[in-house]
Amino acid sequence: MLCIVALAIMSLPALASTAWVDDSIYVPIRATASPGGRILHRGIKSGTRIEFLGNDGDWAKIRYGDIEGYIGKQYVSQTPTAAIQLERVSKENQEARAELSKLRNQMADLKGERDALSDQTSQLKNSLDSRGKELDKLQKVAADPIRLDQANRHLNEELSLLRSELDQVKAENVMLRNNNTSREWITGVGILILGLIAGILFRSRSTRRRSGGWTN
Repeated sequence: MLCIVALAIMSLPALASTAWVDDSIYVPIRATASPGGRILHRGIKSGTRIEFLGNDGDWAKIRYGDIEGYIGKQYVSQTPTAAIQLERVSKENQEARAELSKLRNQMADLKGERDALSDQTSQLKNSLDSRGKELDKLQKVAADPIRLDQANRHLNEELSLLRSELDQVKAENVMLRNNNTSREWITGVGILILGLIAGILFRSRSTRRRSGGWTN
């Protein structure tokens, strides 16, 4: 049984996996435009940048560094290879990602600055509202002295009028007192005169009576 299982396992095909053919080739540089020409460089890798100097049949004359020679024309391309283009695209992609990351960081910084400015704006608005309330209070306080001054002026005017009226009343009282005193003097003098007259009349009557009595 073990032998049968081993044989069955050995008869199974090997497991396959994905692979790629390497597109990197090395092209030798020859001194002449022929396969038998002396090799000046053992091989430059595909995708290497060179100077194209012209064609010579199936060969291309090139310059690589300080070496001038020939390689097969089929290995020369006027456009970069797919690997170079891929590398360039990958590099550009990396640069674009770096730029995107930089822009995101700048955006985050700008957002932070915007939030900070928004907070500052809110604080300034609150401060402005507070200053506005203080200004209203100051205006009210400033208006009170004006009102007090006006009230004082009005009271001073009323006080002046009251003083004038008081002076008039005093003057009238003095006049009344003077009049009363004059009347009292007149009344007293009149009483004295009447008393004198009455005394004289009384004496004259008494004299007459005595004279008549003596006569009888």
